Amino acid sequence: MDRKRIRDEVIEILCNKLPALPLPTEDPDFDYDGQVLIPEITDNDLDIAEVVMDLEDAFDVPFSGPQPGEKGMEKIADIIDYIHKQLE
Repeated sequence: MDRKRIRDEVIEILCNKLPALPLPTEDPDFDYDGQVLIPEITDNDLDIAEVVMDLEDAFDVPFSGPQPGEKGMEKIADIIDYIHKQLE
């Protein structure tokens, strides 16, 4: 799976779970890659746990190291890169 497709799916999942993120159709110029999950987008651990489960289900990739929002996976681009590497 190419990185663009992974990025599109990750953004869709995050937008559906995290209301602070605008949908791509609402703000096509929004910088998703640079967004920091905690605390800018959410500070709720339950939100992050639900996102992790949805990402694991969607890509069949376990998050065995840092979880989204933690050091090393703070930004949305970090999540996309992690999934992309796991699927290579």
